[in-house]
Amino acid sequence: MPFVGTTNYEGDPKELLEKYDRASALMKRRERPLPGMIAHYCLETDTGIRVANCYETEQQLRDAYGRDDFRAALRQVGIDYEEPQIMRVHNYFHVSR
Repeated sequence: MPFVGTTNYEGDPKELLEKYDRASALMKRRERPLPGMIAHYCLETDTGIRVANCYETEQQLRDAYGRDDFRAALRQVGIDYEEPQIMRVHNYFHVSR
């Protein structure tokens, strides 16, 4: 059963997106996609950004958030790690074009 983890980061969206892009570049050096990853989204909100990750299992999701390299990349760009809100997925589908 899939699970999604979401984290909201409050602040200037442009500044947060710049930090996100720098952290993302650091993360590209690691295995991609991680085992069980279904989707990843970074969304701009009126008050910051929201990052969402979907994995095949809750354990795979928790393992991804717990990786040392992930947390180190956040620290390196000045983003404080926050525990994600984890939710079970009832239904999902992807449309390919």
